[in-house]
Amino acid sequence: MVKTGGFANFATGEKKTGAVLLPTHFTTAAQATKAGKQFGNLVRTYAAKSSKVMDENNQVLMDVTDAEQAQSASDSFGYSSRFSATGDEHPLFDSDTLNITDEQMDKLEDTLNLAQANGNILHEMAFSMRGDWLVENGLYDPETKQLDQDKLKRAEQHIVKDLFEKGGPQPLGEGPDDVVWFGAVHQDTDHLNMHIWYAKVSPETRPSMLHKNGEPKGVIDFKAKHQAESKFRYELESEATKMQRANVYEAVGNYRGQIKQDSLTKLDQAHKYTPDLQKIYDILPQDLRGRWKVGNTDTLVTNDKSRMAPANRRMNTLIDKLLTYELKDDYQAFKTTAQKMDAMMTETHGQQHQGQAKWSEM
Repeated sequence: MVKTGGFANFATGEKKTGAVLLPTHFTTAAQATKAGKQFGNLVRTYAAKSSKVMDENNQVLMDVTDAEQAQSASDSFGYSSRFSATGDEHPLFDSDTLNITDEQMDKLEDTLNLAQANGNILHEMAFSMRGDWLVENGLYDPETKQLDQDKLKRAEQHIVKDLFEKGGPQPLGEGPDDVVWFGAVHQDTDHLNMHIWYAKVSPETRPSMLHKNGEPKGVIDFKAKHQAESKFRYELESEATKMQRANVYEAVGNYRGQIKQDSLTKLDQAHKYTPDLQKIYDILPQDLRGRWKVGNTDTLVTNDKSRMAPANRRMNTLIDKLLTYELKDDYQAFKTTAQKMDAMMTETHGQQHQGQAKWSEM
């Protein structure tokens, strides 16, 4: 990330990068000890109010049309605009609070140090969010530099349990109090970064969670990581964004269903396709009658590993004819609508990797 020299100066105009990225880093207890550092030091470092971590610009951002709606929103969320990093509160958060107190900081620091003393791995994850995406979903105002930090914190609170439970061969903790974690909102880079740090507290003794040398494993399952990223992003998306995507999904589904129905109608009514159907029937393996799958599955086998392959290849040729002629207009509308989802996927996930199939191609 590029340092901006201030807070909430997030870059915009970066549609080709992913909306939310989730890099991960691991630090072993041995590494930290050798460097003369303690896991608990992170608490004091990131509790310091600076351009990196601050709460003064924390405000609910939503579309309101009158004072009554604004008051209703304030009543609903418990605040409308407030400075929560006051008194003995700090802009760090965990499962129980959005702004931890001095007493909670002391306990957090001690527990992290205990996790290190017990030889555990410190996991660090950073939700990196593109400025455009924050604006589009009502989370950031680039003019006033206001940021809905509490909503962002709640979203992170809601996904950490899945990371702890599904990220490794077994749940990270051996009980509800056996994982310690905290998070912080960083505002001094061109992308908004929300960091979380977490570790198992008690000594790790389960073989599946240990390397051969006895050191706990510092791993995170890719599927669990991807699901956490998706759940986090979905919770923060505006209703307008969700509705836009749902409308495209619905339109694609409607076109697909209509094309399937029209294909059957055309094959039934257009006698010029009778020879094609006859050829397909003639090459079907008769001893597999009752188990034929030709044109009615999304995973047609067209290579010679399957005895259905010859019939499948002919069926694909017949379907291509239908889509080129009788169903040309419907198929073009289907493709155009599916390509709208490609554009939405690019805005969400960034540009395609070389060789990666687009959503419409899938």
